[in-house]
Amino acid sequence: MLKVRPWLGPAPKIQTKIGVFKERSKLRKIIAGFTIAISAFALVGCSSSANDAASMFETLKSSCGAFKSGSDVKKVTVSSELSKAPTVSFMTPLDSSKPKIQTNVIVEGKGPKITGGQYVSWEYAVFSGVDKSEITSTKFDGTGTQLQMIPATGDLCTALAGVREGSRVSLLVPSEIAGTSATGTMAAQVWIFDIKKVFLPHAVGDVQAPANGMPIVNRATDGKPAVSIPKTAAPTKFSSSVLIQGKGAAVKLGDKVVVHYSGYLWNGTTFDSSWESGNPASFTVDNSHLIKGFVKTLVGQKVGSQVIGVIPPSLGYGATANGSIPANSTLVFVVDILGIQ
Repeated sequence: MLKVRPWLGPAPKIQTKIGVFKERSKLRKIIAGFTIAISAFALVGCSSSANDAASMFETLKSSCGAFKSGSDVKKVTVSSELSKAPTVSFMTPLDSSKPKIQTNVIVEGKGPKITGGQYVSWEYAVFSGVDKSEITSTKFDGTGTQLQMIPATGDLCTALAGVREGSRVSLLVPSEIAGTSATGTMAAQVWIFDIKKVFLPHAVGDVQAPANGMPIVNRATDGKPAVSIPKTAAPTKFSSSVLIQGKGAAVKLGDKVVVHYSGYLWNGTTFDSSWESGNPASFTVDNSHLIKGFVKTLVGQKVGSQVIGVIPPSLGYGATANGSIPANSTLVFVVDILGIQ
C-alpha cells in the first residue's frame, strides 16, 4: 500500500497484522493477512432511521454463501449473557467429524448480516478442544473490542456469513484446520465471538447524476472506483458532490469513521488507495488528523454514501511536497463511507 494518506504528518499506526493464536497453527493460514485495529473504541448509536440504515445491508449478497452448523459444535454449551465474558462447557477431547468449521448461533442479534469483504468489530475467546483451556481472549468489558476484516472469500467468511450484528456465536475449528497446539498435538479449537458492529463493504444507496465539471467515477462490481479527470486546468477552489447517496447517520466533526478511499492527482495518477490493500481505513474526522479538504468532503455526508472531493492546495498540502504528491497539487478523493465507530 502506498505511503501517502489524507491525514496530516506521518501516517498513524492504525493497524497491525496479528494472529489470534500464540502457538503454531495451520489456522494462521486462515487469518493470514487479516488486520485487526490495535486500539479499542466505544460504539455510538445512529441518529438516522434504523429502518433506512438496515435497508442498505438488505441489498447486499453474501460473497461466500452462509454459515454451516453441525452436531459437533452443538455439543459446546456457551453462556448467553452478553454483558459478561462467555463461559464454555463441553466433553473433552472435542473435534469435528468433518474437516469443516461448524458455526452455532448462541444469541441471535437483530442487526445487519455479515456478507464478506467488510470490517466487523467483535470480542472473542478461544479455547482448546483438548482440555478447554483458554488460549486467548479479549476482556468482554467494552475496552478491548477489535476491528477485524472479514475477507470476501475463505474459511472465516464462510463460517460467519449470515451471522447478524449483536450475535454471540461459537465456532468449532477442526484439528485438520487448527493444526498442532503448543504441545505438538493435533487439536481442535473453539472460538466464541460477540459481533458488536457490522460495517458496509462498499457504498450502498441511490446513484446520483454526476455534477458538471467534476471527475467521472466508474465502479467495479466490488465497488472499487476508477476516475476520469477532466482535461482542464486544476481547480483552485474546493468542490464536492455525492455519487451514491447512503441512508445512514451523517458524519460529524470528531467522529471516527471507517472508509474506503482512493486519492488522485489532477493528472489522473493514483497516489493512494485503500482498495488496493483490500482493507478500509479508520481515522478521526478533524483538522488535527486530516487535511482540511478531506474533512470538508466527509462532514455532513451519510454512511453508505460515496462522495468525491476536489481539494485545492490551500486545503491539502499547500506548497509542501508530500511523498509522491508534488507541491501545490490539487487532489481528488473518492470516498466510500462504510460506518461510524
